[in-house]
Amino acid sequence: VPLTVGELNLLTAFLRSPQQLLTREQLLNASRLHDEEVYDRSIDVQILRLRRKLEPNPSEPTLIVTERGVGYLFTAAVTIS
Repeated sequence: VPLTVGELNLLTAFLRSPQQLLTREQLLNASRLHDEEVYDRSIDVQILRLRRKLEPNPSEPTLIVTERGVGYLFTAAVTIS
């Protein structure tokens, strides 16, 4: 699946912290999308786009789960070999 640079950076942030709740701020910092003009809601748009590409049913996500008011959780187990 082709990903934009922002989507790839976001996915990489999730892969580095699987099954850990990440705040929007942490995701902005990890994905290098953060600067003075970027709002924390921009991460929500990136998540939406990433879900559309990765989730079998983006309207009922199971891979990237929202924790309302906190952030997001990448639910898959990740093993490094």
